[in-house]
Amino acid sequence: MAFRESVQRASARTDTKITGTVSCSTGSSNGVVKDLSDEGICFQLLFDIGARTGQEVTIRSEELGFLTGMVRWCRGDRIGIKLKLSSNTAAQISSYYKFFR
Repeated sequence: MAFRESVQRASARTDTKITGTVSCSTGSSNGVVKDLSDEGICFQLLFDIGARTGQEVTIRSEELGFLTGMVRWCRGDRIGIKLKLSSNTAAQISSYYKFFR
């Protein structure tokens, strides 16, 4: 069994191609949300911004609006972001699924 198949996810992911910007204390970069779940985002950066695990980030996009979260992992040009869960975050993600998908 492959590692990816054995990983238990807290919520299902949806592949996306949402463009946006991610910012943290060390920089800002445009990029693409590669996948989205109710609890997190995989963001592919156009430029290295020096993001590190545990760092607070903000994500801005036309489809998702303004979200905040924390970097959970960094792999090359992609970062995993655990979203700060709130009723506002849930509403923005729900809105994306309803109107943009």
